[in-house]
Amino acid sequence: MNAELPDLERTVDEGLLIALSAVRMAVKNDIIVGALREHFDYDSARYADNARNELNRLARQNEEYSRRVNRMSRDLAAMKWRLSLTDDQRHDLKQFALRVRVHERLTLALDAVADDNDQVARIVASAQRSASEEVSSAVSSKLIELAVDQREPDYAEHRSERLEAFVLINLALLQAKHDAATGPEFNEY
Repeated sequence: MNAELPDLERTVDEGLLIALSAVRMAVKNDIIVGALREHFDYDSARYADNARNELNRLARQNEEYSRRVNRMSRDLAAMKWRLSLTDDQRHDLKQFALRVRVHERLTLALDAVADDNDQVARIVASAQRSASEEVSSAVSSKLIELAVDQREPDYAEHRSERLEAFVLINLALLQAKHDAATGPEFNEY
């Protein structure tokens, strides 16, 4: 078995893209929950802190993975004194060495992003746009569900309830659009 090892740079780049996507999603979810459940006003500094915390958490996680893989590698390498290593075990040692380098470089990359205010601001702005689109989409879907044919027999009886729901949903949609329009990309002046 002589499988090729993946390219270090490509692996780190892909890992960073996945990590940044996870951070954006965590911030987006925080924005949505903050707005809908907690009724927080949009605060870019709060969400920037959240993004940095997520980036730091992922960086520390990669540090731990690096240490763990390094221990596994040392344990396997120590076996060669007791018996000769198989081809698979030699390949595993190469894999472990690559994984340690990937985790170390990914840690550095995540720390660099967390320290870069511009990159953090871009993550937050992207998360804010996604949150706004998701809320707008959900509200629009709810409005479509509320569409009622006035020829229905109980139309008049439930008209006031439907109008009240319609107004509340429209107000929520307007608020979401207002929040999107006053997000970080529009408050730079």
